[in-house]
Amino acid sequence: MDGHSTDFAPLDFNVTDSENLTDPHWNIIINFSQTDTKEAGDANNLYEVPLDIVFLLSFCYGLISLVSIVGNILVLWIVASSRRMQTVTNIFIANLAVADIIIGVFSIPFQFQAALLQRWLLPYFMCAFCPYVQVVSVNVSVFTLTAIAIERYRAITSPLKARFCSKTTAKILILIIWISSLVVACPNAVALRVVLLMDKATGLREKPFCLNVGMQPRTWKAYNHALVCVQYLLPLTIVCYTYGRIWKKLRQSKIPGNTETVRDAHIVRNKNKVIKMMAIVVIIFALCWLPYQTYNLLAEIYPTINTYRYINVIWFCSHWLAMSNSCYNPFIYAIYSEKFSAEFKARMSCCGKRKFDDSAYMASSIISQISFRIKY
Repeated sequence: MDGHSTDFAPLDFNVTDSENLTDPHWNIIINFSQTDTKEAGDANNLYEVPLDIVFLLSFCYGLISLVSIVGNILVLWIVASSRRMQTVTNIFIANLAVADIIIGVFSIPFQFQAALLQRWLLPYFMCAFCPYVQVVSVNVSVFTLTAIAIERYRAITSPLKARFCSKTTAKILILIIWISSLVVACPNAVALRVVLLMDKATGLREKPFCLNVGMQPRTWKAYNHALVCVQYLLPLTIVCYTYGRIWKKLRQSKIPGNTETVRDAHIVRNKNKVIKMMAIVVIIFALCWLPYQTYNLLAEIYPTINTYRYINVIWFCSHWLAMSNSCYNPFIYAIYSEKFSAEFKARMSCCGKRKFDDSAYMASSIISQISFRIKY
């Protein structure tokens, strides 16, 4: 088919030969086994999902999609509407929220239905569009986390140089992040198309599947291997190394005998809180995406894992965990950032009734600093 040697066949079609096909991005697991078919007695029911499981999965995916969209919109609202929240780090956090919103809107619901139904029932143009948007969003997320780690490292190790990383510089970096993310995801737009496959049992019925038809299998596999490195292994290695250096620097600054004013100690504590919060964001990201990225890599190297009878269960669990990462960050900000926490509480309790007065906040902040200095 289109120069491909692989004989594609959908899940619920009757076949006579053992064959399997996995689309790495949509993970529409299409598996066949003569042994399994004989045991099941009917290939149509081999990987059928019970109705109660369908409802459970729909609820779980719907929940993380809703929480992701609402929570990250709230983060964007706070950063955009409050001048005191528009720091360099928070600008990057807002960019992270945009990527998570896109995942909540496009990736979670559409990829879920494609995997559950194991066929493509959406408009055909979305076959390439949705995977493309997902890869872009994940790239933006991990590249932004890397940029935050480097920005925090510069702020700790070279405070004077870090001042040159202005809001304008941060916005330029965000533009570069988006452009590079769009470029890295391009093979999805080129390769994925809807293919109508014939029912081998009747020879009458065709069903649509979103599959790779635009790239040679070997090229597609190489791209997916590279993608795991670009959007997971390499960025996390850089981030872990960077935060490790930050931790070492902070430990050195606490060595007895180092002179440190009360004001400097207060600044260091605030920086430590931000670093701790962003380190937790990175750890949660790494843990959530680890099973899914591991599956993608193994499915490319050892396609036979898709003949395992319960691979669908494994895939749904790992995929849900990866997608759920998009809804955790607002909670992390609310727990570990006093400023975000105050803004969250105020907006949730006084939404539509009370506006934030930044000038009043600045005045109270100055008074607090004066009284703090008088006290000491």
